[in-house]
Order: sequence, then C-alpha cells, then structure tokens
Amino acid sequence: MTTTEIDQDDRARHDSLKAPRRYRYGAPRRIEGLPERLPDAVTAYLDILPEGRVVGFNLAPLDRTGIPVWFVALFLDDPFFVGAMPSGIGYGATDDEALIGAVAEIAENLMPSLAVMPREKQVGCSYDDLVRVFGAGSVADPLTLCLPAGSPVGRGTKLDWTTVVRARTGENVWMPLDIAATDYFELSAGYKPFTNLITNGLGAGPDTAFALGHGLLELLQRDGNGLLFRALDQGVMIDLTGIGPETQAMLDRLKGLGIRALPKFATDEFGLTNIYVVGYDENGADAPCPIALSAAGEACDPDRERALRKALLEFQAARVRKTFGHGPLALADSVAPPGYVEAFIQKALPSLDLEESRALQAMLAWIDLTGEELKGVFSETVFSERSKKPFLDLPTTPAADGHARGKIAKDRLDAAGFDILYVDCAPPESGIGIVKAIVPGLEVETMSYYRIGERNTRKLIERDHPLIKFGRETDTLLPVRLTPEALERLGGQPLFDTALAEEIVGSHYPLYREPESHHAPFRYERQGRRAERKRV
Repeated sequence: MTTTEIDQDDRARHDSLKAPRRYRYGAPRRIEGLPERLPDAVTAYLDILPEGRVVGFNLAPLDRTGIPVWFVALFLDDPFFVGAMPSGIGYGATDDEALIGAVAEIAENLMPSLAVMPREKQVGCSYDDLVRVFGAGSVADPLTLCLPAGSPVGRGTKLDWTTVVRARTGENVWMPLDIAATDYFELSAGYKPFTNLITNGLGAGPDTAFALGHGLLELLQRDGNGLLFRALDQGVMIDLTGIGPETQAMLDRLKGLGIRALPKFATDEFGLTNIYVVGYDENGADAPCPIALSAAGEACDPDRERALRKALLEFQAARVRKTFGHGPLALADSVAPPGYVEAFIQKALPSLDLEESRALQAMLAWIDLTGEELKGVFSETVFSERSKKPFLDLPTTPAADGHARGKIAKDRLDAAGFDILYVDCAPPESGIGIVKAIVPGLEVETMSYYRIGERNTRKLIERDHPLIKFGRETDTLLPVRLTPEALERLGGQPLFDTALAEEIVGSHYPLYREPESHHAPFRYERQGRRAERKRV
C-alpha cells in the first residue's frame, strides 16, 4: 500500500474526502475463497480490520515446489482510501501458517495509517524547537535517522512529528512523520517527506512484545545484509554440513525438482544468524516465469537452524510471489478468482500511477528477458560462489517461540546501546499487537535511496569500499548527514558516491524496490509497452 512519489492532484482528491470513519471492529464481513475453518489468529486479525470484502486464494499452483503460499486482499468500503489495496502474501509449512502470515501482513500494512492519522502531531517544528519544550531525550534527532546522503535536513529543519514509544521505559518520543509513517495517507496535505516512506520494521502478533520482536528481527535482517547481498553479493556460501534432517529434506526436494538453492551467509552481528537463500532452475525454461529467478529468502534469528528453514521457505514463496505479482497477467489469472486481477488493477490504479518510476522501468526491462538472460544478469552477483562459511560456526541460541526470539533481539540491541522505539498501531483493547519498530542507528535502503548513517559508513570504510570517500563534495559525492560526534569518530566528513551506487545497482534495482503487484505486466501488456520496446 505504500506509495513513494506523491502527486498533488491525487492528494487534493484524497484531502477532499472525509476522514476515515470509526470502524466497528469485529463486524461481520464478506469473505471469499478462504477455508471455512480459519486459525484463531486469522480471525483475530480480520476482526480489527475496517469493513470491506476479503478475497483469498492459494498461489502454490504457480510453481512446482508446492509449498503453501496464500494471497489475501481487502477491498475497502471506505472511499477515503482512494487507491489503497491492502493485501498480504503468507507462506509456511502448512496452509494455516500461510494464512496467518497473509492476513497479518494486511494488518501491518493498513493499521499504522489508521493509528497515526488521528494522533496528535507537531506540525512545522524543528528538532531544536521541540527540544526546548520537551527535552533532548524526548525528541528523535534527524541526524541519527539515516538521512539520504546530501539531505538538507538538520536539527533546524521544519518537519511534522508524531509520538512513538520508547520500549525501555514506555515514555513518548517525538519522531519525524517521515520515519514513523508508512503511507502517504498519514501525511498532511502538501507535506513532502525527506525520504521515501518505507515499511521496514513492521511486526504483528498476539501482543505488543511479540510484534516488536518481529519488527526488530526484520530491521536486524535488513541492516545486516543491506551491503552484503543483491548487487553487492559477497558470494559467501554456507557449508551445510550438520544441518537438521527437516532442512536437509527440503534442500533434497528442491534439488530433485531441478532447483539449485544457494544458502548464503550475511553476518553474525549481535550473535544472531543472518543468512539468505537465492537460487535458480538448472534449466532456466523450467522456471514458472523468468522473474521467479530473482527470488530470495532472508532470515535473522537467534537459532541458526530456524534461520535456514525460514530463508528456504521464503525463497520458495518468493518464486511464487514474484510470478504472481510481476509475471504475465495470464499466470495471475490462472490462480485468482475470475475477474480478480482486473478488479485489483482498477482499484489500485490511482496509487499505481504514483509509484516510483525507477522501480517500474527496471521491472519492465526484466520482463523482456528470458530465464537464461536473467540468470546471466545475476551470474557475477546474486548467484556468485566465492567462499564458504561452515553452518556449525554460525551462532545459535535456543528460542522456544516468537516471544523468546523477540526478547533475545531486544536484549542484544539494548546491550549494544541502541534506543528501541516503536509506533503502537493496534486498536486499544484489541488483543492484537501491531507495531512499526524504529531503531536509530540500524540502517536500510542505502543502495536504493542513499540513506546512510554512521553504521554503514563505517562498514564501507572498513572494507575500503570506494562508495565512501573523503574530500571535496560534488554533484554525486554527497555528504553523509551525521551528528558532530559521529563525524569526529569517523575522522571527518565522509561522502557517499551516489553515481557509483547507481552504477553498482544498475539492472539489479528491482531486487531493492519492486512496483506494486501486476503494475509492470499491466503496463507492458495493456498499454503498449511491449510494442514500444520492440520498436526501440
């Protein structure tokens, strides 16, 4: 549901509508395509969602792996959310696991907007202004929030702010709306955020503690691998000697299907296992569609076995998800109810038109490639194999359930001195936890949006990577925006080479940011893109 470029005409249409009504949580709703017996967790999530028609269906037939992958969408009744099409894709070893994941993802996507929109805000205030009123401990410093390189934003910049919760104490902290928000519905009319709105750190669960742990592990996963995979893949294969029998059976099954899974090591920071799985069909023509070759599964977990299992399952689910969302519309139609894909496109079209153009154009370029051609694009990066890391050398800590995993993640960050904050997005007394976790100092979107702070700057300096330079600022060598204390620790003002970042990412951009489901094939098949590209 997140949009990244805000069209003012569409904002005017949106602002002319009445604010979203108060919803009757637990009201009967129209449900199509889901099993008659639903897990209690699915019912709990559905009960907190606004009125609308729920449509679900199994995507597993799109690939020969056969693992359960469910898609669930909510067609909202309220016209306030023009263009909003909240949906989720869940996966797991069972249909129940997949259904819970899909509906939880809808809640993660939609409930933050409903929570943040009515909340008290400080509008047009700077960090310095708020510190004078509330004190430095109650205001997030923009210079610690991983600003885009070269950003003009500083402590004196006028921004809009909302409150988040400090996990350690429960006190409120003022956070720029640019970081707290997940969708443009949450912004004031005419407000231009200093970075593209992102959803990293969203988590859901049976209570706030579980949801926060979920969100923290996602942040740690992406902070840990952001400079080590995709276009910057280091090619560190995991030597799988000693893995458990269930995980080995999954790998053996993939091999039998002609799918080469490549489990890779990212990092073991904070004593957590951070790994990812990519892979390809030995015969490229056997892929459900070429885009499936870009699938990846990521995991960060205290338990190395669980991390590997999760990454393998997510890799298989990503093959299905990418086929459904970015493959030919006929493939999507083959598993969706009659008319669903067309209805989705028409409902979502207002927000599709606002999407980030770079992601769309890059995905359109991929659509032109065969499976073998796309394998070639990834041969020296995503599919590279340069060294090995023994699985048995990865850190592991037993964790009985999601609460335990989340507590370990939180404790490790606390011990390292990070300030854990979160937006509480669950309806009061709903019995559900939904949060957006925010941890200043953890970093995401460096290679896509050039958001970089002290942590990624230091990592690049330690690798002697040319993305960081010192010297004279230019149009493409842009200053990393940091606190004076961080600049002193780094020995001066580092510059991030955006031209080099763009060159490195190049044709890999859809690995970083994808367009909305069906957008690229819709443009390609329905609006003449195919003919246009052939003429070129």
